[in-house]
Amino acid sequence: MLKFVRVPLSRWRPWATTAIVAVAIGAIGWQWVNSRVAILRTNQATDHPVLPSTYFIYRSMASGLREGRIGQINLAALQRHAALNDTWAPFERSPQDPTASWVHYYALDIGYSFLVEIAHLAFPSLPDNHLRPLALQLVADGLLVVFIYFVFSLWHPALGLTAAFLYTCCGVFYDLVSFPFYYYWDIPLTFFALGALLVAYRRPAQSRAWMIAASLALGFGVWLRGSWWPIAFYLFALAAVIPSLRKKLLVPAIVFALIATPQVVRSSLARGQLTLSTRALWHVALVGLGYYPNPYGLEASDRVIFELTHRKYGVNLQIEDYWIHDQAAKREYMAIWRKDPRFVIRSFVGRLEESVAGSTQTSVLSFMMMSNVTYRMVCLLGLVAMVWRGDDRRFLALAAAGTYTIYVLLTSLFYFVGLAYDNVSEVTLFILLMGAIDSAAFIARRAWRWLRPSFSASPLPGPQVPSGA
Repeated sequence: MLKFVRVPLSRWRPWATTAIVAVAIGAIGWQWVNSRVAILRTNQATDHPVLPSTYFIYRSMASGLREGRIGQINLAALQRHAALNDTWAPFERSPQDPTASWVHYYALDIGYSFLVEIAHLAFPSLPDNHLRPLALQLVADGLLVVFIYFVFSLWHPALGLTAAFLYTCCGVFYDLVSFPFYYYWDIPLTFFALGALLVAYRRPAQSRAWMIAASLALGFGVWLRGSWWPIAFYLFALAAVIPSLRKKLLVPAIVFALIATPQVVRSSLARGQLTLSTRALWHVALVGLGYYPNPYGLEASDRVIFELTHRKYGVNLQIEDYWIHDQAAKREYMAIWRKDPRFVIRSFVGRLEESVAGSTQTSVLSFMMMSNVTYRMVCLLGLVAMVWRGDDRRFLALAAAGTYTIYVLLTSLFYFVGLAYDNVSEVTLFILLMGAIDSAAFIARRAWRWLRPSFSASPLPGPQVPSGA
């Protein structure tokens, strides 16, 4: 490991370099363990752990994968598990149960069910409940620290160590890894996609392999959440602008298409027209309108919106597919738009401002040593500096900034970027932060090279000999 992170400090003795690197690795490991254990004790060491209710939907979906039931849930098993009123209870795995009631699930994107099943197979010694996908997240998070070091060490090994340490300190990252759900998985996907593109840019001989790796991440992303579609299109377009990447773009594009097409086919067959995702967008949009006080009875709560469409439009909710409910939500949203467009626009602008500033009702501090606004100003300086320096730094800056812009605008259009959705955006900000640190070190080195001759050319005055001595 120490050989892997050698720091080229030619003026230092080898043992000193090794000691510094060893201390840095120890600090990274210590901070990772401390931050993750502390938040896990808060969120999971309780009779009522932090766990989104829809986790059990994905757990049911995962239980049917061995029979080839992709994207299906067992309503009977879900009802029986809910009747236990015990979050820690193992979820039954009986796809052959004669009382099973399997239906296709379209309310949310289904990609997380694959991760739940991978966790079930990877950790057989753990209880068959949410501890298994939580363990998978922690393993992925530890490996991600190594990948972050690798990516930023391409610029300088010391920067790689700094990036790895700061990742373990970021509040958003350790909060999202502390409970099992798809919210966390956007973090490693974003890091891997952008990092792989950077390596592809820097290493032309390996560019096709790394672009295929990025395509794998983007392809799985569209199964996980529909918001990955515009991000994927943008990153492919950005790669197409670079001549060295454009020549090798065909195979990665085919890989992405092969992975993503089944999701499009599934969604399109369910809706009877070309559809990228069956996720209920208008429901989310109404929830977003309820973020601020309003005279329309809206609140930032799924339950309130479900009750509204039932009361006004007679919709009986089906947990497997929100399509009818979503159409009623669309009618309500458009009615409000026609009646009070200023409220809709003010709501969007307000949620966008708070999302950009990191000041929403559920936002947390990214770093304890600075406010979220200060953090974003540093990231903005990092963006400017990376663009100014050009080459691979400019490429990564444009990839990160474009991804951030698309994600925050799209999310704020329907909802807001609070803690649950501050994943893709936080990764892109983190990349720009590292760009700021890298550029500050670059400027400091240049300044020292400029000032050093003046110091060496001005010797200290010698002792004065009195006249007449």
